[in-house]
Amino acid sequence: MAPSPADTSPASPVGGVPDVRVSSLYQEIILSHYRAPRHRRVLPGAAAAVEHSNPLCGDILSIQTLRDADLITDAAFSARACSITQATASMLLDRVIGTTVSEARSIVSQVESLIDGRPDADDGSGTLGDLRALASVARFPARKACVRLVTGALLDALGQS
Repeated sequence: MAPSPADTSPASPVGGVPDVRVSSLYQEIILSHYRAPRHRRVLPGAAAAVEHSNPLCGDILSIQTLRDADLITDAAFSARACSITQATASMLLDRVIGTTVSEARSIVSQVESLIDGRPDADDGSGTLGDLRALASVARFPARKACVRLVTGALLDALGQS
């Protein structure tokens, strides 16, 4: 017996039952961060600054970080990029500011697991916050590159400072 369209909904919560309401909520979170991105600016005195690009689509992203020892005290981005890239940058920087480098790397790992559709990506602890909305990206292989553009740039910036 073939699954019904509801059984194959792409925006289901990781490990959960597909739900149109969840899909709509995820879409709204992504659009909110795209329309009014947090941390989109130049960061004076940044300890690290990296620029990554995706030559296949033309997205260009710059991430800057500021740290006090191992604590990420501030971060910013600038981008000429699609909505997914910009929303991911907004959500990810929102989430990692105030964390240690180790915690930020763990968050990046969880995000990458989430977009790969791995059920262990989100343990339900609330660690990911708005980043859970990126679960919907798992259905679109080409869009995973948009998220990975941001995660890769952040990891490189953390390695520089």
